[in-house]
Parts: sequence; structure tokens; C-alpha cells
Amino acid sequence: MKLRALVTAVAAAQVCTASPFVLAAGDRIAAVEFSSTPAPATDAEMSQAYTRSEATVTYTDGRRIVFPLSYQTVFRSGERIGGAEAGLIVDKAGRPVAVAADNAGNVTSGPFHAYSPDANSLLRVKEGKGEKLYLLTHWEYHTEAPASGGKGSVDLYGQLPMAMTLATVAQHRKSGTLKATALRNVDFSAKDGLWIPCAGSLTPWNTHLGGEEYEPDARIFEHEPLEPMNLYLGTHGKRADQGGAKPYRYGGIVEVAVRAGGKTEVSKRYAMGRLATELADVMPDGRTAYMGDDGRDTILAMFVADRASDLSAGTLYAARWEQAAAENGAAAELKWIRLGHAAEKEIEVLVDRGIRFSDIFEVAGADAVKADPARHADFRPVWVYEGHAGRTATKPAISWLKLKPGMEKAAAFLETRRYAALLGATTEFTKMEGVTHNAADRQLYVAMSYIEGGMLDGANGERPQDHIRIKGDAKDLVCGGVYRSRLSDGQKDATGEPIRSEWVATSMNALLLGAQKPPGQTQGPYDKCDTERVANPDNIKYSAEMRTLFIGEDSGNHLNNFLWALNIDSGKLARVLVAPAGGEHTGLQVVPNLGGHTYIMGNIQHPGAANDLKQYPDAIKVELRKRIDQRGSIGYLGGLPALGR
Repeated sequence: MKLRALVTAVAAAQVCTASPFVLAAGDRIAAVEFSSTPAPATDAEMSQAYTRSEATVTYTDGRRIVFPLSYQTVFRSGERIGGAEAGLIVDKAGRPVAVAADNAGNVTSGPFHAYSPDANSLLRVKEGKGEKLYLLTHWEYHTEAPASGGKGSVDLYGQLPMAMTLATVAQHRKSGTLKATALRNVDFSAKDGLWIPCAGSLTPWNTHLGGEEYEPDARIFEHEPLEPMNLYLGTHGKRADQGGAKPYRYGGIVEVAVRAGGKTEVSKRYAMGRLATELADVMPDGRTAYMGDDGRDTILAMFVADRASDLSAGTLYAARWEQAAAENGAAAELKWIRLGHAAEKEIEVLVDRGIRFSDIFEVAGADAVKADPARHADFRPVWVYEGHAGRTATKPAISWLKLKPGMEKAAAFLETRRYAALLGATTEFTKMEGVTHNAADRQLYVAMSYIEGGMLDGANGERPQDHIRIKGDAKDLVCGGVYRSRLSDGQKDATGEPIRSEWVATSMNALLLGAQKPPGQTQGPYDKCDTERVANPDNIKYSAEMRTLFIGEDSGNHLNNFLWALNIDSGKLARVLVAPAGGEHTGLQVVPNLGGHTYIMGNIQHPGAANDLKQYPDAIKVELRKRIDQRGSIGYLGGLPALGR
């Protein structure tokens, strides 16, 4: 893109007259600071993505150069690129899915193009003597479609199989503009398809990791067909034992490698456990990974691989929160409970053979336990998020579980959250979403989108444990926050056994918190949380070159979601991108030097979706919605020079 303003200098600094996009051999970055984009004030601003931010780059030789940012869309849902359609939902044979239904059984006809692009991985792949650019993108879900017969619309969240696309990308060397020149769906037929893929990350060995969010509740789908994935397999109406989709096939970490010519290799990493996996973030050792568990009453999980750059086998752990302070989001030391060790082939064999929930656990009701406690002496109470059940998300409730003999490994890797609860791990985290790390400072950052429920002091209800007891105004805490952890070596698990990692999280405390809207604030008149602070952080990524944590919102408390830049050293927080009303910021990835340019990859998911605007008055959910392009967009913040080598 073209520079929108003259390069400026400040007092006593030298004005740079050379191309600002060239990082010369002697150039070193001292600091990067972002100015804040104003919150939207007009219907036009509330209905589109925009930025008015600038980045001031300070070099070690004293130069300070200002770079205006711009948001660039590479492509949108349904757009045809090189003969393929972005976000097209297909079955195992590559044919467009023709029919779907919502929670009430209302039917709609395809083809369907998902409006919710999520994770991005922009990859450089060696080809011959050069390299080629590819962009992997998750399509998390479709929002809605007209009902057959013209009677309203059909809510399609979780009702379709989903997709991942691979785009071939060309870069304009001078302007830095990225353009998709070809596109195709990544073939998941050998893995029985893809379920609600959410956020993702790029591994140190240049592969893509993505999470399948809201794992299907195998307790429910032992008795019901998993119809969204049956649409993919062509097994309509069949339960798993009848040849239909197997619930334990989904809810894990997916790794995709891109080879020369755009060839993709897909793996489902069963040894990393099964959760509402937002994503997995791999530490610099290439072995240790942390996984966000996006539900209410969930766990913090850590995986330590046997070998670097190989996630096919390793040891799985769950954290226990040992509280040290209750105020300001609380603080705790973390202890790690070993769940087990496995190679993914062992777990995949169990899934292939059709293992069921009832093969792993015995279940008793609270009344039965109370009536005959001696008979149920080996049962333990568990209160956890149970995943996606039928056409609704399961609400946590107390269950009494007993592990069947010899089922430790199956429980650890297929029922990770339930098994972690049985072993005493903390299961009170709410909406734990993005995870990223700062290697230089040995810090892990975790987004807790909503702090509520069992995390609050005095709000534990029937939960059988009460590890997290955060004090504060619930109207502030519901706006969420970002937590940080120290990463240390020489750690032992809860039984005293050494953990074979130098990157073990040993503490947790709030880095920043949202807050309710203060009296008299005029910006964001429809917002419930402070418009000038982060609300309900979701997708996060850290840039070592900029010393900046980028925080994307998924908030029901801000009408327009924001992308923020938090300078880790100064603590300055700047709003750098505004999404259209109802849209979510996803797909964050920082690419610090690609052909002399830096990119902050970022998508806009489900802009103007009816479900996200239904709480607002007609002026928003009807009139403003008409102005919004409801297709999801894949894009980036551009305008920055190369900031890395």
C-alpha cells in the first residue's frame, strides 16, 4: 500500500528520506508505539472495519518515524478465487453440503459459505530456489441462512461440518499488498472432517496448529447421531455404533503442514488431549504447549512432547490453582497434575474401534449416591463443562463418576476435562480462550474472556471444589481480562516427579482487566463495559519485535469489537482496529518481516450476525444491520516497515 502521510520526525531526531519499508543492515528497533483509533460515533463507522492509528517506530540511532496503518481485506466469504469459493462447506467427497437444520428443526438449503473465518497462518514455503506464500485459514461456523419456504432464518451455529482453506498469496514488493491468487479447501477426508475449528498458531517448525472448539459431548452422542459431521461423512441419521460420526474423533488439536506445490499433510494430535480447544501455543523448546479451554468450568492444560518438533507423543498435565490473593483479578501459584502419557496412535486406535463414554466411566445421579452412599463410595462428584450436546451446548451440572478399570489412558486423552476433575485439577476457569507467550520475559499470556461463575468468590454453588475465589464487582469482572504466568524450569508435578520442560507455568495473575461502563462516558452509548478498556478478550498474539500484545475482542458488552495493542513495557493500551457491529476479531498473527513489510494478520468474523445483535434496539439490530456486509473478511493491518530479520 502507499504511505498515506509524509514521514515525520520529532525533536532532535533525524528525518529518514529513504524508503521506510527497508530495514537496513545497521537498523535496530528500540520501540514501537501505536496511537489509538477513536471509538465509532456514526452509523457509517459502526458498520465498517476501520483504523486511524499510526505506529511510531523508534530506532536505536534516535530516528522516530511515523507509519499510518490501514486495514486491507484479502478476500471475503463466498468470494470466488481461481475457481474456488471461500468458506464453501463441502462433504467428504468435496461436494457442497446441500441441506442443514437448526435447533428447532427448521431446514435450509445450501450451498453454504461460512461467515466466521478464524485462525490464520501465513506461511513461507520453499519451492525450488525460492519460496511461495500460502495462507491457511479456519472457517469456524456459519451464522444463518434463509429457512426453506421463506419463513425467517435458520441459526446454523454448530449445525454444519467446517472447513480450512489454503490460499496461494502474491505480495506486491513495493506496496506490500497481499493478494490471493488461488484457493482450495484442505482435504480432511482421511480424518473424518473438521469440527468447529477456532483459533490457531504457527509452530516453531512452520506448521499450523488449530483447535476444534466445543468438543462433542460423547456422553450424549453415544445415544444420538452427531448430525453435523454425518453431513460430512454421508451417514445421515446414524449413531456412531451404526457407522455414523464418532464424537471422540473431534475436539482436539489439528496440525497442518504445507509442502512445495501447496500439498498439505493433516494430523489430528490425539496425544494432546480433548477439550474445547481454542488453540495450542508451542513454547521455544518445540515441546511444551499450552491449550485454552473455551467453556465455563474448564481447565488449563499443558502438553510436553517427547521430542522437539513432534507432537505425536508426550505427557499431558492439568493445572491446580493455589490462590495467593483475591483482589484485582486474584493471583495464584500453579501446580501441575499429571494426567498421563500417550502416543497418538494408541488413542486413535481406541477411537477407530468405537470406544464409548460408557466404556470409560460409570455414572450415578446425586439422588442415587445420597440414597446408598456405601454402594457409591468409589464415585466422585464432578462439575465441568461437558461440551456440545445435540443441538445445544451442555450446561455444567454435577455428575458422580467412577473410572472403569484400565481406562486411565482413555480418560486422560479423550475425556481430559472430566478426568482432570477426578484427579483434583482446577475446573473453574471461565471462557479461557487465546494463549500466547513472550519468550524473552518468560511469560505466558492467557485470555479469560468472561470472569464469572465458579471463578467468583462466594459463587461456587454446587461445585465440589472452590479453588478460584476472585473478589470484586461482578459487573467489572464479567468484562474479562488477560492473565500472565511465569515460565520456569526445574519444576515437579503434584506427585514430586520432574516435569521435562524448561517452560512450565508456575503462577497466574491478572495483567489487565476490563470494567463496567463508567457514569458519564459518552463514547459507545450501547456498550455495557468501558469503551476505553478491553472487554472480553479472545484472540491474542504477542510480538517480540514490537514488545506488544495484540488483543482481539469477542464481546457482548461492546457493540463494536476492538483490536488493542498493549505495550508490555509502558503499559500503554491503544485501540488499533474497529470491527463492524456484531463482528469479532480473529485470525491474529504477527509477521515481522515479509519482503520488507510487517503484517498484523486479522480477520473480521460474523459481522452483523443476527445472534450477536439481538440484544440491541431496532435501530441497531434492524436498521444498522442493513448497512453491514455480513460476509466474513480475511485481512491484515498494513503500513508497517520490516521490524524483524
